Amino acid sequence: MNSTKHPIGAGRASRRTRLIPLVLLTAATVAAAAACSSGSSSSAAGTSSAAGGASSPAAVSASSAPAAIASFLPGKQATGTPVKIGLINNEGSSPVAEPAVGDAAVAAADYANAELGGIAGHSIDVIRCSENEDDASATACANEMVQDQVAAVVIGTSGYGGVMVPIITKAGIPYVSVTASAAAEGTTSGAFMWSGGYVATLTGFAKYAAQQGYKKVTAYAIDTPASLDGATALGDPIFKAAGVTLSVEGVPTAVPDATSQVTAGLAGKPDAVAVIADEGTCTSILKALNVVDPTIPRMVITSCLSASVLSALGTSAMNGVKVFGASAPQDSDAEAQLYQYVMAKYYPKDSTSGYTVTGYQSMLGLVRATASLTGTPTPASITTAIKAATDVPLPAAAGLTFTCDGTAVTGQPSDCSSAEVMVTVENGVGTDAQVIK
Repeated sequence: MNSTKHPIGAGRASRRTRLIPLVLLTAATVAAAAACSSGSSSSAAGTSSAAGGASSPAAVSASSAPAAIASFLPGKQATGTPVKIGLINNEGSSPVAEPAVGDAAVAAADYANAELGGIAGHSIDVIRCSENEDDASATACANEMVQDQVAAVVIGTSGYGGVMVPIITKAGIPYVSVTASAAAEGTTSGAFMWSGGYVATLTGFAKYAAQQGYKKVTAYAIDTPASLDGATALGDPIFKAAGVTLSVEGVPTAVPDATSQVTAGLAGKPDAVAVIADEGTCTSILKALNVVDPTIPRMVITSCLSASVLSALGTSAMNGVKVFGASAPQDSDAEAQLYQYVMAKYYPKDSTSGYTVTGYQSMLGLVRATASLTGTPTPASITTAIKAATDVPLPAAAGLTFTCDGTAVTGQPSDCSSAEVMVTVENGVGTDAQVIK
């Protein structure tokens, strides 16, 4: 069950690009840098989830499910009275709208209602609100969640968590997502981020570099004071603890040719490089690396494994690149197969690559974190259940788990895991997933 709301009185969509999350590096977070998903914005209020762009769930039958995911399909249908779960996602008039992320969250709810008994036996009624990546629409969506008295709010992708967190958590409503994009999301009581965000990514980079015997790493980051200062302030101690020296080189956002910046970053003769950028900037950096030093080991974030990057570089040019994030949606394990099955069944027209998976992870993470809940789900009981849950498998994350007791990441009490998933790109696909702890 799904209804869609469009904020009334929302201002013009921000023209900011995917630099938004990267500018927030000082908050120790990286959010959805760029999604390769596409599609129309969400449907009008009162329509069903199928109207949002998917065909009927019956289009994919349970008999077509791979044998590996049989245990994920117990057929326990939710029969209890509906529980309202809010969904806020960047899918309005913003030029960087990502409706597929919201669709993936709805797909996860539909799957939970059909197979997992929803939440505590109660069917999930998704109250979906489009925000346009501006203060007005983000505030409007947050206020609507409070007015609708939802039991929890799931965030798909948004750079405006700092606007929404205070409104939602002040009302006592738990605020959840797979990763933070604002300082408040990682530090506010009542907010829960299933992964460790930017700190976990930097830590994953550093630990992998140490494992490989790299002594020096150059990180290419967006050329703004906040981004560069954040990468240095957070990265230096993390890499130093791993016995690796880190240098940070700034690259202008979406610069068409990053050869000069890449060359400068290689001047210190690093053993490997890392790329922390949106997909457009990542494309320019990787293109330049393929010319200047095509053999140097490369570590990147999830935005670099998108359709646009692969199209620009060619799939073979990405072979061997290590991608760090909180998901492995293209891997061959059961969790990845479940994600692909759920999306094919409930939203088959959406691309499953890029950041689409984050919506699925955010919603299904909530369902799994509240698996022990009994009785009527309320904001208070959901919060209690989340805090009590331990080692919850993060959906589509190759075995990564989360525990929301506030101790996973120092200084980020809302982050529920310090581990990171690394995949290796082969012919355009992220494979051989490994959890780095």
